[in-house]
Amino acid sequence: MKLIHCSDIHLDSRMESNLPPEKARERGVEICNTFARMVRYAAENGVAAVLIAGDLFDTRRVSARTVGYVMDQIRSAKDVSFLYLRGNHDENRDAFAGQTLPENFKTFGSAWTYFHYGEVTVAGLEMNGSNCLSMYDSLKLRREDTNIVMLHGQVSTQPGEEQIAVPLLKNRSIHYLALGHLHSFQRRPLDDGGTLCYSGCLEGRGFDECGEKGFVLLDVHGHRVEAEFVPFASRTLWEVPVDITNLTTVSQMLDAMEQAAEKVPETSLVKFTLTGGYTLDTQKDLRFLQKSLASRFYFTKIKDESRLIMERADYEHDISLKGEFIRMVLASDKSAEDKEQMILWGIQALSGEEVAL
Repeated sequence: MKLIHCSDIHLDSRMESNLPPEKARERGVEICNTFARMVRYAAENGVAAVLIAGDLFDTRRVSARTVGYVMDQIRSAKDVSFLYLRGNHDENRDAFAGQTLPENFKTFGSAWTYFHYGEVTVAGLEMNGSNCLSMYDSLKLRREDTNIVMLHGQVSTQPGEEQIAVPLLKNRSIHYLALGHLHSFQRRPLDDGGTLCYSGCLEGRGFDECGEKGFVLLDVHGHRVEAEFVPFASRTLWEVPVDITNLTTVSQMLDAMEQAAEKVPETSLVKFTLTGGYTLDTQKDLRFLQKSLASRFYFTKIKDESRLIMERADYEHDISLKGEFIRMVLASDKSAEDKEQMILWGIQALSGEEVAL
């Protein structure tokens, strides 16, 4: 029997903290389409059930259009069951109001719910403040079955409202613990006979979600559950560090950035992080670099963590206007970071350049 374990899809997520509005809207559509592709994959590959381990939607902001789209996709795969367990971001309890839910769409609640597929049992519970302590004792699994348990939360040694106490689930005849909440694929043993796994999110939405994203394909043979991570995202996010030490021109920096991202696909979202040190003679023009790379990838962002290398003694006896300005700033009570920025703006202004505020 084949199953899919996925989670943290976050449909209708705004994403405007990382992307401009138009790109954010495009990515929202792409995430919906990736969900639809996963549904088709399940239908075309003999998957019996898709286990959605929380955060299908993103907070209370759920549009009727998105809910309708999701239900239509699920309805189209009538031979596949979809088991939906709400997570901490699935706050809209009325998301399906006015919807006729497909027969193959099943939900969980605050008490353990069990779905049976032959000798395979899928058990799930939506954790809250009332059941987070008692749920371990109330879980009833048969040793003769192949048991898959679905939960949404952070693994821990102690129980809590969003904490899954792993020690209390060991040696309970759980062959696969399907988790949601963390956005990166993670898998490790639960005990001698079971596996604990986070599927990670289906698509990365911000630069804290870099790397391959997708779902976990489960192949169940007797009491053995084989789990394979399937990369499935339409785009991948990358964070690329670039050391600009000893680079003095924008051409050199651009070459270094392109070389560092040489193996990154053009369809990607890329954040370049500039590191190292530079001097006042360095031509570090972030706007120029940003525009030069804009057509290279789907989306490009530059984070500047480089630091100005400057010795006060170098300007101690400089009688030029630049030297006087630098001494005045260095003698101020501003923070080191503010002094660096003020000096850069001042040098740009003295050189007749446009100041990028």
